Amino acid sequence: MSFLDLVRNAFSNLRRRKLRSFLTIFAVVIGASLVSLLVSLGIGAQQFLTAQIKSMMPPDAVMVTSSKGAFDIGLGGVGFGSSPQEVSDDEGAPFSLEPLTLQEIEAVRALEHVERIDPFVRLTAESVKLQGSDKNFRTRLRAMPQYQLEETDLVAGRHLTEGSGRECIIANQYIDSFGLEKAGDAIGKEVIIRVRQAISFIGLPSETRDYNFEIVGVTEKTLSSTQIIISIEDGKEISRFWADNPDWYTDDIPPAILQVKLEGSEYADQVAQAVEDLGLGAITSNDVLGLIGTIFMIIQTVLSAFGLIALGVASLGIINTLIMAIYERTREIGVMKAVGASRGTIGLVWTMEGVIIGFLGGTNGLGICYALGLAINRISHATFLKDFETFDISAFPWWLMVGVIALSTIVALAAALYPAHRASRLDPIEALRYE
Repeated sequence: MSFLDLVRNAFSNLRRRKLRSFLTIFAVVIGASLVSLLVSLGIGAQQFLTAQIKSMMPPDAVMVTSSKGAFDIGLGGVGFGSSPQEVSDDEGAPFSLEPLTLQEIEAVRALEHVERIDPFVRLTAESVKLQGSDKNFRTRLRAMPQYQLEETDLVAGRHLTEGSGRECIIANQYIDSFGLEKAGDAIGKEVIIRVRQAISFIGLPSETRDYNFEIVGVTEKTLSSTQIIISIEDGKEISRFWADNPDWYTDDIPPAILQVKLEGSEYADQVAQAVEDLGLGAITSNDVLGLIGTIFMIIQTVLSAFGLIALGVASLGIINTLIMAIYERTREIGVMKAVGASRGTIGLVWTMEGVIIGFLGGTNGLGICYALGLAINRISHATFLKDFETFDISAFPWWLMVGVIALSTIVALAAALYPAHRASRLDPIEALRYE
């Protein structure tokens, strides 16, 4: 019996008991829908966070610091679920960073596949307001190197140009806060950023200084809703005032963290290892994304368990359906064996029926879930996610679609093995006598 004959025979047999076949397939549909929907929600959230991480930390860059333990972000490093990690005497406290030496900076610059290095400028601002307005808003200043600026997605305006001063790019959320109608209205306007010094004598207020910046660009809406991007040079100037130290980010006091631009993202792990061999700390976007991936894998596994339970229950229905079919078609099995059908052929007939049930259940379940996911994305974009137009709360990569259909088919195949084995072992003489 050919494969096509097996498929035709399976569909023909399932049509004999339409209601029973429908209910059995529907049970598989529920399980497949649960698995695909819950996993798709986890994938959507993971993709969104991944995009946010890449916007803050390019994949072709390595962050370097003088402290090896400063970038311990694994589950153990953040104290999540594992035993406390040992700290050596010379390692120091996490995030207690000493400036890099000029020799260390040059050693990093000389590494293979390093294209350029820039200081990671620490910035703190008290508030920002639009020129001519009395409303002050919280803000988070960020100084970016030119290559990273060019990768920032804008909805209006342009990127900062090399050597430009007192220009900035603001987060999209400031448009509403500043009382503007659209992002383009912000271009050319000025903002006043107030910075307060971190050090002051006891009992005396800290000195403040206002910095005027022209808005030249507006970013897409991201989680960084209070971000204002400025150039590295402007960042150094503000940071020196904040620390009340004109030697910051000079040869006298070099930066504590470097952002190292590589020739390509494929060299990130190699360069990070070379940096650690120098006795320095290093972290790449892959390290951060790996931790996020681990967390979401745990979440998706837990969520998928509910769908797997439903598929497990559906498999019992498949077993019951096929065993009932054995009782109803016992004489048919006897006739097939009498005309020369082997045990293997009889087993394949019942196995194929189970496979068809799983395949139809997985395909229909995926289709229903895909339509539901599109509806969820449309509703979320129109309501609580209207500020994040690029974020799809439900995502369906190709491997999820293939995986759900394959999983439901395999589960059904496993459920069909026992009925198939039972049907194949029926005695032909007793089967022909069966009433």
